[in-house]
Amino acid sequence: MGRLGGGARARRVRRVGVWEDEGVTAPDDAPEMPTAHSWHLPRLFAAWAVAAVIGVLVTVFFSGDERFAWLAFAIGLSTLVTFGLQLGTAQREGFITRLAFSVAGSVLVIAVIDVIGLLLS
Repeated sequence: MGRLGGGARARRVRRVGVWEDEGVTAPDDAPEMPTAHSWHLPRLFAAWAVAAVIGVLVTVFFSGDERFAWLAFAIGLSTLVTFGLQLGTAQREGFITRLAFSVAGSVLVIAVIDVIGLLLS
């Protein structure tokens, strides 16, 4: 291994399948790594709000067999909106988890609105 500033010598140590350099510290101005993934809650709520609006529109304007076809379209459209919102975060850590929760929430929102619409009609 090469020499570090001040004559200190770095030593590589293997820990749980990862090689780490002992004795090497990050500079004082290095950014801190986040300890947990950010959920981007405003984007989750925005996706669910879009799903709610689409679900209400479908429930109000369509009935019978036509309604179920439009509900499938509503779920597909809300999935695309969700995907776009989550891609907009430009953060790859936790992307699949955020996307899964967002899509599942959108489907749940549309389903609840549809059930309420069926009970009221």
